[in-house]
Amino acid sequence: MGGFLEMSKLKISLSALLMLILLSMFGAFASAAEVTLPPNTGTVDNFGNTNTHKTHGNFQNNTNACANCHSTHNGENEMLVMKSSEYELCMSCHDGTMGFYDVTKASEAGVIGSHEMSASMHSVDSDLAVSAAPGALVNKSTATFECSSCHNPHGSANDRLLNEKVAGKQYGSNYNVTIVGYAETITKLNPVPIGTKAIKLNLVEDPAYADINNATDLSGLKIYKSSGIYNKPADGLTQSQVYDYKLNYSEFCASCHDDYLKNRENGPRADGVHYTHTTNSTKQGRSCTACHYAHGTDITLLKDTAGKTIADLQKTVAEGGKGWTEAQAKAYMKDVSKNGSSALKRFTNMAVCWTCHQSTHAIANTPGTSTYPGPLVPGGDYSGKNIIK
Repeated sequence: MGGFLEMSKLKISLSALLMLILLSMFGAFASAAEVTLPPNTGTVDNFGNTNTHKTHGNFQNNTNACANCHSTHNGENEMLVMKSSEYELCMSCHDGTMGFYDVTKASEAGVIGSHEMSASMHSVDSDLAVSAAPGALVNKSTATFECSSCHNPHGSANDRLLNEKVAGKQYGSNYNVTIVGYAETITKLNPVPIGTKAIKLNLVEDPAYADINNATDLSGLKIYKSSGIYNKPADGLTQSQVYDYKLNYSEFCASCHDDYLKNRENGPRADGVHYTHTTNSTKQGRSCTACHYAHGTDITLLKDTAGKTIADLQKTVAEGGKGWTEAQAKAYMKDVSKNGSSALKRFTNMAVCWTCHQSTHAIANTPGTSTYPGPLVPGGDYSGKNIIK
């Protein structure tokens, strides 16, 4: 019993020490243009240089990263993790407490957690089964849906630690894409080998962490922001690679939502009853993330057809807003769809449809013409389509 108490004290002491170390690191990063590592926050790397260790993957041969999440003798479950649940463990950093990436704040992935009004999240803190995913007619996985259902905490080839297998299936492939006019023919070729990037996101250095990104003694550590998947060749990518990454993103989602992946225009679902949008297409607006956020959404993230958020609507008219109060903006943006669920949508209500199907914006024809659209809804510039991936 005494030994157990001593180990418990040691566990608490190590956790407290780790917290102090990380807080001191953040203090140094925030206050110094030229980052200087505080005592005991670094380690000597494999090249003999003083550096920091990585929490997820790319571990040094003398790594101490295991202790961030695991307790050798006092783990809370069979994986020896230091929290009672996977969600609690991940959120001990990624709620903004210690991790650079705060999943409770708006990003290209959306938001996750508990939020106000029109909130819709992937429920990683429940006992939801993977097989309960909407559109999961073929997927019979009995696993519980958690953070690790999509992410690998020990690292992967992907920029955001995305798993290379989801629900037991390897989703990444290479494709041959032929486009003639509006017609698109897609042929799946070889699977992407495990350890090879199947999805590449368009990442840029986060200016909020400029000190870290400009430091020369942090093992090349960079803190990035993502603007989603690539739509055009850039940074040495070929058009074929862009097609592969985009198609694989939908394959990634379809590992759970397997019946929503379609390989033909307006094709019927596997049950032969319903019709759905084609999602395995290289065209703008056809990937899953064109309409949905991966983590989820709430009233602060939702947009209208003009691409405006509640924050935009509160700006003055001179600034491109409407000068509304916060209450007005929220009442306007509130999702009133069936069951009150925003279904992880980027756009509120059915504005997600109108954003792409802009031919319906012409509510009258200009006098003297037969085809030119007439006046649009006042205040709408319908720029939302420009942010569709």
